[in-house]
Amino acid sequence: MQYIILPIVIAALWHVAIARNAPRFGLLKLNFRNSPVFASYGLIEFPYIVAATVFLVKWGYVETRYALLYLSVMAAMWILGAVDDIWGSREVGGFKGHFRKLLLERKLTTGAVKAIGGGLVALAAGFYLYRTNFLLFFQAAAVIALASNLINLFDLRPGRAMAVIFFGLVVTYILKFGSLIASPLVGAIAAIALLFGVWDSRGKAMMGDSGSNSIGAALGITIAINASKWMIPAIVLMVAVHIYSEKRSISKAIEGNRILKGIDSRLGVR
Repeated sequence: MQYIILPIVIAALWHVAIARNAPRFGLLKLNFRNSPVFASYGLIEFPYIVAATVFLVKWGYVETRYALLYLSVMAAMWILGAVDDIWGSREVGGFKGHFRKLLLERKLTTGAVKAIGGGLVALAAGFYLYRTNFLLFFQAAAVIALASNLINLFDLRPGRAMAVIFFGLVVTYILKFGSLIASPLVGAIAAIALLFGVWDSRGKAMMGDSGSNSIGAALGITIAINASKWMIPAIVLMVAVHIYSEKRSISKAIEGNRILKGIDSRLGVR
């Protein structure tokens, strides 16, 4: 029983510690309304996911190998995102901005660290899943890396990132005909994300890189292990969104489309 209670207690204590010290860590930032909010609830969210995973493994609902895969990849993305949340600068944005800073000015930004580190983590995960299939290995790595950053691109308005996460999970669920691998774990991650997402949709907090990168990575893993035949279309779609975001504003694109704007307005406060 202690193996189940202890992770919950640790998660709760971590929650209190981060919440109380948010100003000290620079985690109170202005949102799109120029109101100060907690800027990275992903820092608090992930330990609860760990606690839920321990419970599911302990009671035999999830195979240990899948639990370790999800937790190790999510933990790495969570740490990389946390570094950017706490010490990152918004002086530059996007892949182009961060790597231009690195190549031309020899300055390593936290965004570049996150991109390089996230790519390496995704490659390791892809190798773990498909080490005997070179093509699937790289496809899985690409899906995980792209999905991790994709959620970050949409974390600009309340509820928007959560909508993308659940859209991806629902599409994967349909493609798998309702039989997801490690479904209890995927369900637990989604449930915890949804609970924290209420805070997000009300404009009380932002997911931050720690949350968007880790939950996005979980989405990528879910796609990679459940919809391998659909990874190429997923990669093409996500690459297209990334390229678009480098040149134009996703928020402006949504606001300029009547249907997308109508959907978006129902995701959270605007």
